[in-house]
Amino acid sequence: MVLTIRWPMRVSALRPVPVEVGLVPPPGVGVMATVRAVVIGPLGEVGRFDLSPREGNLYVAEEPLQFPLEPPVGEWRVLVSVESVLDVQGERELAFRPAPISFRDLANVLPAGATLRVPEDFREVVTQGDALAGGRAWRYEDGEVGLWWAPGPTKPLALNNAVVMLEATHDPEQPPQVLGVEETEWQGYTAFLFREEWPADQAGAGGRPAEALVVQGPDYHLYVLRVRALEGQAIPALMRLVGETFALTEE
Repeated sequence: MVLTIRWPMRVSALRPVPVEVGLVPPPGVGVMATVRAVVIGPLGEVGRFDLSPREGNLYVAEEPLQFPLEPPVGEWRVLVSVESVLDVQGERELAFRPAPISFRDLANVLPAGATLRVPEDFREVVTQGDALAGGRAWRYEDGEVGLWWAPGPTKPLALNNAVVMLEATHDPEQPPQVLGVEETEWQGYTAFLFREEWPADQAGAGGRPAEALVVQGPDYHLYVLRVRALEGQAIPALMRLVGETFALTEE
């Protein structure tokens, strides 16, 4: 059998990479094989994958590989192992380097002490207000991430204030359905996490899941950080990665 690791010429955090190999048996021979892959980065092992057979002599992992927004610099490798009654020919190792991505400069957009790492490839779809009170949202492929902010009351964040701040980010004519809420923390600050389902709109984002975090910053500013799906029934991993870069520091 002939083994070929199928890997894009350019990989980055902007698009999950399918982990798949081609395994072509001799003509007229149908043989099952056990195929596994390991991805190793400069700092060590990143992930292990069991590959299942697909049409076209392909073996594919159930989940693609999602790179971090800023992957460690250096050589990465894909290692493939095959167990079969037939001899296997072909390279079982492939070296690559993830492409770096550039980020938007939001220093003069967000309130002082708030940061969010948004790739330049994301398209800005909402622009509201200023550094005191406002909001921004960006889309990329099948997901959206947004951040809204406004001065809040000078007392600990309570659920009723969080709901008011959340609803201020909704379209009053087509608000999403709030499915649940839980009290939590974000980097030590009081927060509430809301699960939402968004209705149909012109972008075709009807019935899509979202999560909105309402958090109170050190200067009593209130923030709403939302990640949501525009297609499918799962919030894209890339949107979650961007959302996780949201940080608050005292000025």
